[in-house]
Amino acid sequence: MQNTTVSFSFGENWYAFVKHCLTPERVAIAKEHLARFLDKEQLKGYSFLDIGCGSGLSSLAACELGAEHIVSFDNDPFSVAATQYLWESAGKPSHWTVTEGSILNADFLAHIEKMDIVYSWGVLHHTGQMWQAIENAANLMNERGQLYISLYVTTPKSAYWTRIKQRYNYASPLGKRLIEFWFLMSKWFRQLRDGRNPLREMREYQQRRGMAYMTDIRDWLGGYPYEHATIEEVLRFARKELSLELVNLATSEAAIEYLFVKQSPRNT
Repeated sequence: MQNTTVSFSFGENWYAFVKHCLTPERVAIAKEHLARFLDKEQLKGYSFLDIGCGSGLSSLAACELGAEHIVSFDNDPFSVAATQYLWESAGKPSHWTVTEGSILNADFLAHIEKMDIVYSWGVLHHTGQMWQAIENAANLMNERGQLYISLYVTTPKSAYWTRIKQRYNYASPLGKRLIEFWFLMSKWFRQLRDGRNPLREMREYQQRRGMAYMTDIRDWLGGYPYEHATIEEVLRFARKELSLELVNLATSEAAIEYLFVKQSPRNT
């Protein structure tokens, strides 16, 4: 069902998030997460490229961490609007540019300068051409650049979730709410079965990159196209096709965070 109609808008979801759910605490959490994974206390002296900027929260975090030059782009106009909203709330900094474009558009990418930190969290696996998108992102690194990406990991249930995402995108607005309710009840049941407190986990959820619980649920259910890869597949592709080496990795139930740098001459 590769021709599934995509009715879910990441951008509308993120625009609602920044307008109604974003708090200073969530911004602080996003800053801490970004700085910790990059192993940097601040980003002064670094340029930052946010590919598929979504809500704009990561770009705002980079701005508040002192990045000297920031470019944020997304192919969803609502995501561009959400990021512009945060740019305006930050005082319209002249060193931060927000624009509309696609990581798969070679003409657009030709006008993007190479950056110190190339960042794309949970985006490249929704392009329908994940490996090409990863390669295009890597080509935007400068010589000292770092590539920070998050990708869905292949699991025994990947095919199952592909079908759920297709159904969600086919569904009417009411159908989408029913699928969200089913997903939430199923998740809570599993947590209760395992002796965990669902309400406490909801309250603590914002500590994971500063995101909102229901925003991320809709993002997960609606995210299509949906591609995934094992850690080994990603590392092999990065090493053999892109001449990148891994310097940091974080795992979770659904997605893996990777931090790559260009291979040193002794490793090429």
